[in-house]
Amino acid sequence: MELVQALVSGIGMAGPVALGAVAGHLPLGLAASVGGLAVGALAPGSNLKIQIRGLLAALAPLAVASLAAILISGPGRAPDAAMALLAAAAATIGGYSRPMAVATTRFVVFLAIAVNLADTTSHPIGPLALVVAGALWTACLSVVLGVLARAFFPVGLATVPARTPAASPAQKFARWKRTLAGLSGWQFALRLAACLAVAAALRAHWPSHHFYWIALTVALLTQRQIEAFPVKTTQRALGTALGVVAASLFVAYSPPGWLLALAIGLLASVRPLLRARNYLAYSAFMTPLIVLILSAGRPLESGVLIDRLIATLIAAALVIAANLVAKAALARAGSPPPGAGPLKASP
Repeated sequence: MELVQALVSGIGMAGPVALGAVAGHLPLGLAASVGGLAVGALAPGSNLKIQIRGLLAALAPLAVASLAAILISGPGRAPDAAMALLAAAAATIGGYSRPMAVATTRFVVFLAIAVNLADTTSHPIGPLALVVAGALWTACLSVVLGVLARAFFPVGLATVPARTPAASPAQKFARWKRTLAGLSGWQFALRLAACLAVAAALRAHWPSHHFYWIALTVALLTQRQIEAFPVKTTQRALGTALGVVAASLFVAYSPPGWLLALAIGLLASVRPLLRARNYLAYSAFMTPLIVLILSAGRPLESGVLIDRLIATLIAAALVIAANLVAKAALARAGSPPPGAGPLKASP
């Protein structure tokens, strides 16, 4: 199963890059490889029906985020401010159920990536359509390899897991409505929107710097649950900083297309294996993957590395500060923070 996950992620993201390099259109291949981030791991005990349902659930946030990025980007618009509002709305809607929380968290991360892609071109529809196409390619690869894995290695894959009774839509809505009656139901949306608003203000005030990375890092670091101690936030911030340095130095050497595809494939194949095992290592591998697909194929401007490091530190400080303020506010209001545990909704 882990081998299938590694192959799907690695080939799914490296394939478009290699094809783009061979065709002489590396930026297009890199745009398509972004879609591979949307396809999740092959769950134990999943049959074809369950796998396809999971893939559709993973692809939907990417498609909606891409469409939203197209609508809010363009001359005379304020995509960063609109992104903060959309992220707040998504965070609020995510309280409806755990699957909705996972989907909306993915939506926020992909929205940050899609807005950055749209900002680099005057015609965002093309690159974002490639992102969706790359996601569909990786999803098809996942289905094919999943079928082969179930045929040749049925143990641990073919058995359908037992389903626990789920609450009805009416029960979920009633519970969600109750949570919105107090501050605890709004704390995630408020923290996320506040951090993204500050990120937008900083980017607008210093447009010559590459502070788009603040919003993306905020989207990656902000968790639905408030951590008592910012251990994971600190770990992920450190991993992000290490990944930024490694990837930026790699891009600075302008590697050939085949080497870039190989690097992306290796990073992508390790990503699903580390996600549930080592948070710091996962962040250290995830960040350079995003940096490579967003920055490779373009000349590395002077100061980009410093800007990204500063942006990473600013984002981490914003997230930790927002957590502390929200925790204090909840304590004063006598409303305990939600305690359902952190959601593993990283792309």
